[in-house]
Amino acid sequence: MAPISWQRAILTIFSIFLLNSRHCNATPSKRIIYKFTDCTTEQLQHLPKPASVVELSAVTCNISKLPNAFFTRFTALAALELRQSGLTIVEDYALNGLDQLQWLSLAWNFITIVKPWTAAPLKSLHTLDLEGNAIRTLNAESFKSFPNLHYLSLAANLLEHVDGAAFVHLAHLKHLNLAHNRLNVIESSTFRGMQHLAHLSLQHNFIECIANDSFVSNAHLRSLHLNGNKLQDLEFLRSKAMMSRLLHLNLSHNQIKSLDAFTAGEWALIDLDVSHNRLEGVSEDALNGLAALVHLNLSANAMQPVASSCLGKLINLETIDLSANNLAELPMGFFDSTTQLQRVNLSRNSLTDVPADLFAHLPYLRVLDMSQNQLSTSIFIAYLSALLPRSALTLDLSENHLTRIDTDAMNALYASSGHVELAGNWWHCKWLIVELVRAPSHIHFGYNYALAATWSERLLNVSGIDCYDTETKRSIVVLDARRLWERRHGMDDIECTTLVDPEMPTPPPLLWPRVRMDRFDSRSIIIWMLTAIGFAFAGLRIGRQLIDRREQAKRLSKKREMKTDELRTLAAS
Repeated sequence: MAPISWQRAILTIFSIFLLNSRHCNATPSKRIIYKFTDCTTEQLQHLPKPASVVELSAVTCNISKLPNAFFTRFTALAALELRQSGLTIVEDYALNGLDQLQWLSLAWNFITIVKPWTAAPLKSLHTLDLEGNAIRTLNAESFKSFPNLHYLSLAANLLEHVDGAAFVHLAHLKHLNLAHNRLNVIESSTFRGMQHLAHLSLQHNFIECIANDSFVSNAHLRSLHLNGNKLQDLEFLRSKAMMSRLLHLNLSHNQIKSLDAFTAGEWALIDLDVSHNRLEGVSEDALNGLAALVHLNLSANAMQPVASSCLGKLINLETIDLSANNLAELPMGFFDSTTQLQRVNLSRNSLTDVPADLFAHLPYLRVLDMSQNQLSTSIFIAYLSALLPRSALTLDLSENHLTRIDTDAMNALYASSGHVELAGNWWHCKWLIVELVRAPSHIHFGYNYALAATWSERLLNVSGIDCYDTETKRSIVVLDARRLWERRHGMDDIECTTLVDPEMPTPPPLLWPRVRMDRFDSRSIIIWMLTAIGFAFAGLRIGRQLIDRREQAKRLSKKREMKTDELRTLAAS
């Protein structure tokens, strides 16, 4: 029985040891994050506990070269950033051993070529940032080791040509950024096979031609940015596959002259920007295929005639921007079909008059900007009277040719709870003075003028209103200098409800009789304080000595008792 009991005891101890070892192995090690600036390659090579590092960031360091197997000891590394560090050479196997890497940034260095940089594919990597380097070309081997990338940025490089098979290994890519490069042509095979591509950025290149079937295979493409290029036509958009997929399209800052690509079909676009182009007009059927459109920007073109029914199909439109064009008039019924409009921008045109009921069918209108035109009548404001009291409409009529506003229109503006800007018009002074007396705070007639005062070194902003006196035939600018006078006399923080004449002399400040103080009092206080501090320190020192003596006496008495006990035991033995 005894041997059996010993065997059971040994087995029990061994099982407990195994359980403890498994528990230790299951306990995760401490996660280490390193962030360096102004470091060197040698410092990165001699980091303590590299197997526990999960994030490593080196910004503005001196790392010109990444040798082979540089990160083999960083087995748990998930995020690596080597940014603005002068990196020029990345050897063929520099990323070996980074099987857990998910995020890699080599942005703003001097890398000229993209290679696999590893023997085995980095299947966990989903983000690669190579922005701001000197990469000129891409080939089929560039991204062979990154099969599961979701985000790739090659912006601000020197790309002039992209091989047709450069992205063939990136079937799961969703975001591709090629902005600020030197691309001239987009071929039909450039983005072929990228079925999950959703956001493509090609802005600020030199693109003149795009093949008609360039985006046929991109079944999930939702946003396309082509602003800042040299496109003249939109033939590449005539594919039916593009109509049902694309939601956001930016074509601003190009050389486009016509929008005939949207005349037919059922586009899914909700956001279209064609600003800063060479559009001279919009025909009746130019936008017929954009029934789902919500935001339309046609600003900064050369449009003069606009067809009355060109917006007839845009029943979901909420924002339209027609600013900075050559519009001299708008036809009647121009906004009759777009009843969902909330923001309308017609500023910086040559409008002299608008139909009275132009905005009468817009019950949800919130922002109306008609500044910097040549409007001389405000009859259309009366048609907004039913809308103004119920909503916070922001109305901007500044820098027009208005001389007065009808009584009904002004009453409607007074009832509004939104912001009304009327500065920079040709107001008649008599009419203006009457309206200023009863104008509420949300109506603004004036600008801020910069004035120099003799008592201040800065230019001070003063609210001013300009008007024209018909009797003397001269322009008058009325400046409100009340706030300047208050600031001069230190009254910025004082709320004043009455008007004060700046010419009124201020009374002299009250001077209370000064009480003569004896300097002996302050000196005696200081002497007594120093004396008290000295007594306090002396008391602390004496107390400490007493405590030490008491402790020493206790120790001596204890030693005597121990010796007495030893003598007694010896005598007894």
